Amino acid sequence: MRKTFGYTVYQNKKDIRLVMELLNHSSEKITLRYIGISEEQKKNTVENIDFFK
Repeated sequence: MRKTFGYTVYQNKKDIRLVMELLNHSSEKITLRYIGISEEQKKNTVENIDFFK
């Protein structure tokens, strides 16, 4: 449940610092690895943002 909670917060807010603090991790890198977010997923998220909606 803890990992799912962190993943869900990240997907909704896109704020890894918030998730890091909620999970009491010492670094963003640890948090991203813990919730299963890869570099490729981060890149795809940024590429798929439509700034002209």
